[in-house]
Amino acid sequence: MSDKPIYNVHSMVEHLKMAEMRKKHPDWLWNRSDTHVLLGVPTSHEGYKTAVEPGNSFSPGHRTYGVSTWLYADGKLHAPEELPIEQLNWSFLEGHVPILRSVWQAGGFSVESRLFTDGNPDTNDIKTYLTVELGNEGGAAVTGILYVTIRSFGAAGGAISRLAMDGTSLKLNGERVMVAEEPPARFGAVSYADTGQDIYAYLAKGQFPENAQVEDASTWASGALAYDVTLEAGEKRSLSFVCQVHGDNWMVKRMVDLPAACPDVGSVAEQFAADWQAKSRIKLQLPDRRFQEAMLAQLTHLYMFTVDAEPRITPVSYPLWWLRDGAYVVVALDKGGYGEFAERALRAAAHRDAFGGFGAEGDGPANGIWMISEHYLLTRSKPYLQDMYPHIVRKAELLREMRHTTVPVKRHNEFRTPEMLLRAESDILCMASRDGLIMGRMDHHQPILWINGYAYLALKRAAICAEALGIEGTWFAEEAEDLKQAIRRKAEQIFGDNPRDPNSVFWPTGWGEKDDARIVEGMERFWNEERFPNGRHNPEPHWTYFEAGQAHNLLLMGRRDRAWVSIEHFLNLHTAPGLYTYHEGCDDENSSLQWQRSRGWDEIRYITPHGWTAAELFLLLRDCLAREEEETLVIGSGIPESWMSEPFSVSGLPTYFGSASFSYAPEGRKLRVTVERLPQGGIRSELPGDVEVVVERG
Repeated sequence: MSDKPIYNVHSMVEHLKMAEMRKKHPDWLWNRSDTHVLLGVPTSHEGYKTAVEPGNSFSPGHRTYGVSTWLYADGKLHAPEELPIEQLNWSFLEGHVPILRSVWQAGGFSVESRLFTDGNPDTNDIKTYLTVELGNEGGAAVTGILYVTIRSFGAAGGAISRLAMDGTSLKLNGERVMVAEEPPARFGAVSYADTGQDIYAYLAKGQFPENAQVEDASTWASGALAYDVTLEAGEKRSLSFVCQVHGDNWMVKRMVDLPAACPDVGSVAEQFAADWQAKSRIKLQLPDRRFQEAMLAQLTHLYMFTVDAEPRITPVSYPLWWLRDGAYVVVALDKGGYGEFAERALRAAAHRDAFGGFGAEGDGPANGIWMISEHYLLTRSKPYLQDMYPHIVRKAELLREMRHTTVPVKRHNEFRTPEMLLRAESDILCMASRDGLIMGRMDHHQPILWINGYAYLALKRAAICAEALGIEGTWFAEEAEDLKQAIRRKAEQIFGDNPRDPNSVFWPTGWGEKDDARIVEGMERFWNEERFPNGRHNPEPHWTYFEAGQAHNLLLMGRRDRAWVSIEHFLNLHTAPGLYTYHEGCDDENSSLQWQRSRGWDEIRYITPHGWTAAELFLLLRDCLAREEEETLVIGSGIPESWMSEPFSVSGLPTYFGSASFSYAPEGRKLRVTVERLPQGGIRSELPGDVEVVVERG
């Protein structure tokens, strides 16, 4: 037995190693670990998503290495890792094209970096492109040294045992992983095993390591490419680098090869931006740029998160399709113009009825019908609906069984979070029904109105789909109405007792009536006690998607003013400032334990970016502009009075009536609406004040 290796948690969890190293070397400049975003080629494997921290310090793939850009000037080393986050000015190109731009100051230099990930998910040939532009905005010449540092830790780093430079190619663990536009003036590498130091210890003192290549049994090797820079007043200089994502992986290197020379990154970026804009169907020209950027940025994050034909809440924390959150994501992408992906996802998952990180949950079958029917309503494709109808029927029958069962209903689901793999309740869909209601499980409890509200939505949608196919004699509508009455009887007793109630009663389930005194009282109580106590906004601290849902329900109640309290919050405060991202929780709850296997994001305070919040926020902002109410298209439910003195326009918005566009002119207060199929119920303006509506068919 003595010759067998002993495996302990240290061999699995890099975060414990990082904690020991942080304690041993508090003087090192460590990764920020305060927030991050993920760049990814849509539909690529989650392992190929590039993690990025403020200042565009990044890791090209999960568990690879950390890349940072530092500048030595005025006798001091400047690095984004040590700057306050508000000094790093982070943004997407044009607010939503996923070329990350970060601008910061280093002595007399301005430093602007641009970062994006592009490639082919079918072959895993994915690259992350970095351009660093140094500028001199002063009146005298400035001199400094640009360092592109390579370390085992970073945004999502991993072990480095060998490091060397060969001309313009960086070799890591024996493989070419990065190519530079220009060869560095110098390259230096540090073996931690030999020196007990990181590259930072040298660069911070204005020194440079002598070794140009190292081997390091400790796996904490580090190094830097050095470029001497002198800029006259007003002069700029840019340098570009390309990283092969997972370029040292033993399989990847057999499939793809890093080019011998760095391509023209500017041209690649230009084409990348043009391609992304071409995919973006929705075009906005709005008075509030925050609203415009936030709405489109949610689609950008969600589309980059996708893996094959599956949505992701967030790729590393939750590397699985979680049905409830994923349903919101698929609906958001569908309504955001990414219908082709949505249909692929729906066809791939239609046979599965209840699945996700917590196992079989009670709203699962209804979530499936919701997103399947949304795609039909957006496309009106009868062939698609005919293919999906058997799945709708099966899910509806399961909901009926759950509503009338006298024994627990179970469903096995093999893909769950590590904690839930052996939890006793993970296969329980619902308990025996009571009062004509499903006693389903969701998020470790039984929110009765949430579960049954979704079941009502699903049964109602099943009836709509059957009617669209000309199928008569179904039981869906009758069951939906009977369930609705049971929900209302229960709501008289409990509405508002569960925080899920105010964010699902009207949107998206539709079981409630806006003039129901019990519902109005419950919504009012929640607002006064939870969301806006003592006349002051109290943002949801953990489950940010719930506040977005609550705002959506307030919008449908006609409380535009209250909805905008939360909208303002989302527009102004982002987990990654400038990139419109949001978080979940206060630690790494429900973790997949994948961040813990990387040398990065080691001081976890929450899960971010979060796809459910992104989806909820997009759907809220979308419905502020235009929404469907049965057979009516409603324009402007959430547009504020402050916009009405300026012109604005929306085009290419997917709706149940085809692509819709509208423009508003303050002169004469005229609203022009163009839609592919004129709604039977007409087009109604809910813009503030009197507006003349001119309707045209597209």
